Amino acid sequence: MELKERIALARKQAGLSQEQLGEKLGVSQQAVSKWESGQNNPDVAYLAEMCRLFGVSSDWLLLGKETEQASAPARCPDCQAIVTGLDNFCPNCGCSLRSPPKEQYALVLRSIIADPVDSNVLYRICKEGTYCPTFPLPEDFSSDDAHRILGNAPRVLFRGLTLDQARAIEGRFFHPNDLLICFDPTGDAPIPRLMDQPYKPSNKQGMSFGATVGAVILGVICALLLLSIL
Repeated sequence: MELKERIALARKQAGLSQEQLGEKLGVSQQAVSKWESGQNNPDVAYLAEMCRLFGVSSDWLLLGKETEQASAPARCPDCQAIVTGLDNFCPNCGCSLRSPPKEQYALVLRSIIADPVDSNVLYRICKEGTYCPTFPLPEDFSSDDAHRILGNAPRVLFRGLTLDQARAIEGRFFHPNDLLICFDPTGDAPIPRLMDQPYKPSNKQGMSFGATVGAVILGVICALLLLSIL
């Protein structure tokens, strides 16, 4: 794999278009296109900034010394912004990256969804860019691509979520029963293991106001009866 191919791969894995990368680097989309086609090579300063944006090492981007899997950008556990090993705090939201990781959850597609309504839901979620999907997201990602993804179960759709984020995504689907929220503490467990540890909300509920008042009245009556006996 050549430098031009590694730049294109890392950019796509970071969920950026050529135009978006150009805006972040202060260059035109045409300049990025020339880098990825091999017509020109970026200056060292741009390469260093791309390493930061993509969350990859300079050894991988320049020399390809690491595996392609290592090129997947690290993301902030709170806002999902791209971070690097040099960051102590997320440059986007300020979250500490050195504190113990929070509980993580994954959203798993446990059975095929053929409804085009849900394909459009997945398409919109991916295009919004708030959550990073586990599957490759090409520049021309369409609802047809989303339909094919939902037609291939079981598979992990999103990882590294808070419980509220997982619930929010699940709640947007027309067929949420075909999805499963799972504990995902390591962020890399295979699907079978994930599906063995689904998140189950507690059914324990506190006493209602009426039940609490009734219990207090009953306690007072019992106390009066005991006093009358004594």
